[in-house]
Amino acid sequence: MERRIKKCLGCTIKSTAVSILNQNELSVLEDGCSQHEFKKGELLFKENTPAHTICYIRSGFVKLVKRGLGKKDFILNISKSGAYLGVQHLNRKQGNCYFSAIAITDVQVCFIELDVFGRLLESNGSFATEVISYIFEDEMNYFDRLVNNVQQQLPGRLANTLYYFRNEVYNQKEFNLNINQTELASLIGTSRESVSRLLKEFQQAGIIKTERNKITILDEKRLLEIKQKG
Repeated sequence: MERRIKKCLGCTIKSTAVSILNQNELSVLEDGCSQHEFKKGELLFKENTPAHTICYIRSGFVKLVKRGLGKKDFILNISKSGAYLGVQHLNRKQGNCYFSAIAITDVQVCFIELDVFGRLLESNGSFATEVISYIFEDEMNYFDRLVNNVQQQLPGRLANTLYYFRNEVYNQKEFNLNINQTELASLIGTSRESVSRLLKEFQQAGIIKTERNKITILDEKRLLEIKQKG
């Protein structure tokens, strides 16, 4: 269940893009922005429902899920604080949410009305540039992982994903994965059994240490070698 909290004018957790806005523009943003809290497992927005807002993650982690053939869910990405979700909603031809966003930890988010966000993009070129830079970096990370999932063997795909978690998502060698092995398997395109077997092999080789849902990268150089070897 979402719980609405106060608006974010004067917020100290601004994105780089929002930090560029002047006071008048921040007032416009606040009029079209609301802050909410979600508990782990709660739905922020659902695929194929009408899109009215863009979502900014203030804190926490969110998985982006797309339903494929046979009504099987595929995890597209894990997004963290600082991410803008649903920028695709600016394309009014789309009309509906392209994917679902689900909290994998407790999260705080800002929902920004599409019209307000669009007006700020049009009126402030520096704001627009920062948003585009974020989209570009996010898409490049996604494309790189997509290509690797197609070209790499399974050990390389798992190494690539663990390296992505270590350097792009959590930014530390020890982290709580926040998704289970079935979801990890969905992210890299394999079965839960294969993921479980490979995690055990990586641990026996001294590359990682696993403890319940916690993963520690012990040998980042070796992990990178497997990632690059594919």
